Amino acid sequence: MSVSCFSIPTPWAVGPVNVYLLEDDPLTLIDTGPVDAASLGTLERELAAHGHRVEDLERVVLTHQHVDHWGLARDIVDRSGAELCALAGFDGWLARYPASLLAEDDFAGDLLRRHGGDEVSNASGYRGGLEYAAAAFVDRVLRDGDVLESADRRLRVLYRPGHSPSDTVLHDEERGVLFGADHVMAWPSSAILSPPLDGSPTDGRRPRPLADYQASLRATHALELDVILPGHGDPVHDHRAVIDQRLSRYDRLTAGVGEAVGPEPRTAVEIARALRGGDLDDYAVFFALCDVLGHLDALIDAGAAVEHRDEDGASVFAAAAA
Repeated sequence: MSVSCFSIPTPWAVGPVNVYLLEDDPLTLIDTGPVDAASLGTLERELAAHGHRVEDLERVVLTHQHVDHWGLARDIVDRSGAELCALAGFDGWLARYPASLLAEDDFAGDLLRRHGGDEVSNASGYRGGLEYAAAAFVDRVLRDGDVLESADRRLRVLYRPGHSPSDTVLHDEERGVLFGADHVMAWPSSAILSPPLDGSPTDGRRPRPLADYQASLRATHALELDVILPGHGDPVHDHRAVIDQRLSRYDRLTAGVGEAVGPEPRTAVEIARALRGGDLDDYAVFFALCDVLGHLDALIDAGAAVEHRDEDGASVFAAAAA
């Protein structure tokens, strides 16, 4: 039973996404790529090179909600009748598409307004156009600790939130292989602020994806692995060294944000621009804001910074009084 990695092009700056074919019973695809002519054409050619068609697929497993990873799921399932598998909570998000993605755009816009990014022109739609996916309906809902059985392989489902609220990795415990999606890659993955998967209101509470991501990294650090097969880029062969570097980097970044927080209140966007030398285009502002808010929350938890909100919910941050 073999595993093949297909590098599927996407129309975004992130570049190609890794899709994995497991030639087993059932014939399984992990992630799909987006709805895009180049993406679908590449997937069809890669399958043909391995003696298969889209119509032959029997199981599709989705790792998380970012459209570059799952957009083609509806088309593939319609053509093949494959069983679609996704995490509990993510199933409802997929069924509500595009409303679920539009809610994320609204959430991003509100976050920018609350934290000093009023001038950003493209908060809405920062994840790409709605045409790159279609609503999909999950046949098998996955939960942390579940096992996906096939003739020659058992994949343990592990929930690893942080990069997104739906991050799901698949652990082949016998072979020491982790299908890691965007959880651990050869380069750092962003901890992106998103609304709850079920669409429920946050009641003004800010999600804590960076803290979630650090906890998820520590959990993966404890696994016995020979290789992580990621959602982008090359395989990761020494996951503990990579994760140690990530965690150390986050500690340094928290310290750097702490140095940028002074006695005079500043918005999180002002702090992000100061840290980046003021050079942030509109697309980058939201992701920089997610990073800075994660580190500000760590500083608040440590008693080193305070957040002040006005009656409209707008926030500024300052160093805690000595």
